[in-house]
Amino acid sequence: MTQILNYNNTDIRGHLEVVKVFSDGTEEVHFSDSNVITSGMGHTLLKAFSNPSTYNISSYQIVYFQLGVSGDASLQVSSTGELSSALAIGDYGTANFEISTHDLSSGAGASSVPFGIIPFSYIKKISPARVMYQIFVGENACNSQTLNEVGLFSRNPDNAATEGSYLCAYRYFTPLEKNDSFSVLFRWVIEF
Repeated sequence: MTQILNYNNTDIRGHLEVVKVFSDGTEEVHFSDSNVITSGMGHTLLKAFSNPSTYNISSYQIVYFQLGVSGDASLQVSSTGELSSALAIGDYGTANFEISTHDLSSGAGASSVPFGIIPFSYIKKISPARVMYQIFVGENACNSQTLNEVGLFSRNPDNAATEGSYLCAYRYFTPLEKNDSFSVLFRWVIEF
């Protein structure tokens, strides 16, 4: 007998903490609140559970992020498919993380969009149903940008020939003017 998956986006929730980290190791919490799980998470999970087992599991992993500068509270809805104004590749400055340029399948479906890559060592299962993603933006990255939105993206759930990511979680936060006197750590916990 085939078991039917009963999935609802409201079953998944998350929390984002934006922390300023200074060179002496001290931390200052800039923002802390729940996030929005978007329909891209539902699409990614649907594809993960319905595609043949021969498909590469890495296609469904949430390993990308984007930062933006024009977010607002009106984007705090599940239908949001992209950041309001994601940083261009040059806006990341001297990034301490790798950047992948590929398609955005959700939202406007833009081509050749930059995404930061979250290293696997920064993704931790902290309980059977909770995963923490840590995005570390170093002192030399994103300087002179007033950051106020962030998104987590799945890799390529459609298994497209040209990689296409879906926005899975989004959060608008209190504007933070980034400069080289501190790094920023995004601690993002998603609970399934």
